[in-house]
Amino acid sequence: MPYRSPTPPSLARSNAQDSGEPPMKILKFSKNGARFNERPAPRSLTVAIALVLAAGVAPQVAQAFQFGDSNGLSGTVNTTVSYGISYRVSDVDEELIAKAHWDPTVGFKTPLQQRAAKGAFSANGDDGDLNYGKWQPFSNQVRFLTEVKLNYGPDWGAFIRAGGFYDFTNANNDNLTSLAKDRVGKDIYLLDAFIFHNFELNAHQGSIRLGSQVASWGESTFIQGGINVINPIDVSKLRSAGADLKEAYLPINMLRVSYNFTDNVSAEAIYLLQFSQTNPDPSGTYFSTNDFASLGGTYASLPFGLLPQPVKNPENYYKVCNGGAPSDNSAFGGGTVKNNPLLAASCSQTAPRTFDQYPNRFGQFGLSLHYVAPWLSNTEFGFYYLNYDSRLPFASGYAVTSQAATSALLFNEYPANIHLFGASFNTTLEASGVALQGEVSYRPNMPLQISAVELIFAGLSPLNAFIPQPGDRFNSQLGNFAPGQLLTGYTRRHVAQIQSTATKVFGPGNWFNANQIALVGEIGATDVTNMPSHATLRLQGDGTDTSGGPDELTGALRNPETQVDGFPTRFSWGYRLAARADYNNAFNSSFTLSPRVAFNHDVHGISPGPGGNFIQGRKSITLGMEANYLNQWSVDLSYTNYFGAGELNLINDRDFLAFVVKYAF
Repeated sequence: MPYRSPTPPSLARSNAQDSGEPPMKILKFSKNGARFNERPAPRSLTVAIALVLAAGVAPQVAQAFQFGDSNGLSGTVNTTVSYGISYRVSDVDEELIAKAHWDPTVGFKTPLQQRAAKGAFSANGDDGDLNYGKWQPFSNQVRFLTEVKLNYGPDWGAFIRAGGFYDFTNANNDNLTSLAKDRVGKDIYLLDAFIFHNFELNAHQGSIRLGSQVASWGESTFIQGGINVINPIDVSKLRSAGADLKEAYLPINMLRVSYNFTDNVSAEAIYLLQFSQTNPDPSGTYFSTNDFASLGGTYASLPFGLLPQPVKNPENYYKVCNGGAPSDNSAFGGGTVKNNPLLAASCSQTAPRTFDQYPNRFGQFGLSLHYVAPWLSNTEFGFYYLNYDSRLPFASGYAVTSQAATSALLFNEYPANIHLFGASFNTTLEASGVALQGEVSYRPNMPLQISAVELIFAGLSPLNAFIPQPGDRFNSQLGNFAPGQLLTGYTRRHVAQIQSTATKVFGPGNWFNANQIALVGEIGATDVTNMPSHATLRLQGDGTDTSGGPDELTGALRNPETQVDGFPTRFSWGYRLAARADYNNAFNSSFTLSPRVAFNHDVHGISPGPGGNFIQGRKSITLGMEANYLNQWSVDLSYTNYFGAGELNLINDRDFLAFVVKYAF
């Protein structure tokens, strides 16, 4: 099943991405070159609050190390070090684990017995669930993040951000592949690295940035999939206790030029100099729900979870199934394909993963225009166009070239030249003090993932020539394919998304006697205006382990059970809520205590993937408390619970407890 990134409330997405400089719109410059906004930006307030109250990652603002002088070379250095550990606190949901894990012989039983057996009709998404037991840590990291800002005089400068971590749980986890351990076990990485120049033209100011950087567009706060898609995300960073959101958004080499045509009108143009993709949870890590299309995946298991997986660690797939090495899956008792018929059967019903396919590095660009309306309480309007390549992977493949299922191939690809049109606003309702913002985005050629089962059946369809009985054939909505023919795993559709955020801050004198209380709520909806009917083409949805077509009890023997729900719908919507209170000098100390709560609710419909926002009935809640000492030390404790949506919620058993301590200098 292709990648979907459920966003826990404790890991809320925010546009408050700081690349070392203030936002590049409606800008002014002082005589010393410092940049400032012409007016207070409601969006900046909203996203900063959202970042703090939903993620519990209040920025540490300890005094930075400074050097130089304003007439020559000067700079600042900020560093944050942290330790964070996260524990699983829920039992494994048996219905999310492949049936053959509980009973290795289930594949040899009758269809009625197979349906009644506990577990899922898929073995392609449970590795992460099985690799971490209750009350075991799934992340245990020390990490650092350093930012260096350099200025040369008033108009030239550079910004560099780098980080690193070591995870005591995952660095030597034998259940993870080498690629997965490189992502979540230990790493040192360079993030932002760009130069900038402020200039004046015709008495108006502008700015140029060149290098690896983050460009945040639009007005989204928590809900993904809108205008802010320029930069990919390293999802594993979002899952790591102690990681900063600035580490999760991956900078891209680009050229950015912004210019103020008037005091109220500004524009920005970007041209991307490379392609970079989002990094989903690696195969076998705690939040991973896909074992073959994510980093470290090597094969897809085809028999609907009715045979044990040939290996426990996907990295061993080729040497076990092709090289005759003993399997590391205890279900086979250390046997090999030569002496264990069950292992031989399991290996024979797999589709290997081959090399991923990437788009051309050039050809991605965008333009935004902003207008501040003085006649409408200084409401800011934004208009956007972006031509970009998908940051999310899509599963495609090649049909079998022989009578062996293993001659089929699967791979990830990233569809190119997606057109995005968008509009946004942000304002403050003066009477109530509520900051309000929103956006609408439209993509006339958005790729959407086709059902993985339809894709697999299409890949096996050349075998139909050797199968005389119609009920035994591999029937796919995609039709029949020739041996080795390309199977494009996506369809392009018209997709619109609308979302809006409201923020209210209460000062002293509130009901809870806090120094400040911040409330943020966002509502959003996705509409696929030309969504195909399920009878014509089914798209991929979480938990759709079997086909929606006929099954073993209705004359189609290849499909063990007709899937009746879980497929994406035309319209879907949901909302996100978060609240935080700050108690300064708590108990007459120098600590600020900040309790918080965040709640997610997908109300109606199922969004198509990859990366869809909503699965009807899915919910999550986070409770947290931060203690901050002089904006230098902070300690944070939080609990997150996932629930609702039944077997369609693939992380409903991934509840966790997280503890973080940070020091900034």
